[in-house]
Amino acid sequence: MLFGMIAVLFAMLLVFDTTTYWHGRNVYNEAAAEGARVAAAFDGTCADGIAAAQRSVRQAAGAWARDVMVSCTEGAIVTVTVSGRTPGVLGGALGFSVRVSESAPKEQ
Repeated sequence: MLFGMIAVLFAMLLVFDTTTYWHGRNVYNEAAAEGARVAAAFDGTCADGIAAAQRSVRQAAGAWARDVMVSCTEGAIVTVTVSGRTPGVLGGALGFSVRVSESAPKEQ
């Protein structure tokens, strides 16, 4: 019975870790999409896109988003990349590393 309870607890923690990873990935992906949308606008710049992505992460994630870095490449296609760490349960306080990129064509 003891081993069964340990297995159930481990399975629950695995579900919690998977949920936090996908939630963090969704938050960073939404931030990258918002940054790309802003930077690709007719009067938008990469600086505007980076600021929008950082603001989006702060609003959606708050304090649990750690080591968030946003980068942008400008050209005919604007690409915003957001990377950072998410909290974890089994992974300990280290959490998971997430990196997502979104692109949009620059408006002329």
